[in-house]
Amino acid sequence: MADAARLGELLMAASRLFSQRGTAAFGEHGLSPARVRLLTTVGAAPRLKMAEAASAMGVTARAVTPLVDALETEGLLTRHPDPADRRATRLDLTPTGREALTTIEHLQASVSGQIFSTLSTAEQAELERLLAKFVSSKA
Repeated sequence: MADAARLGELLMAASRLFSQRGTAAFGEHGLSPARVRLLTTVGAAPRLKMAEAASAMGVTARAVTPLVDALETEGLLTRHPDPADRRATRLDLTPTGREALTTIEHLQASVSGQIFSTLSTAEQAELERLLAKFVSSKA
């Protein structure tokens, strides 16, 4: 049987590796991890309420506001009042924001491709299966 502590250490090391390489790749394009998370969150759910975006990112609405402000100033996001709830604000990507999202997707694929290039196709498939099982178990 595998050493559970060792598995945890390896999983954390893999997470750090992805984070470091992703941060470096995104940084070359002026994208911080927080900006990437917000853009991908809004890209996956257009017209998302700002509070829902914050929740999906695991932060408070107060914490996401300066990030939304910055991305709106840069022309990547727009805010719209929610017609059903005057207290809520909805977010959308602008055309420039969608271009940034395409760049993010290419960078994510590139970083992942580099990291997983040490594994065979069969090993990658097995890792995918195991990770999917792990994250779906909610143990």
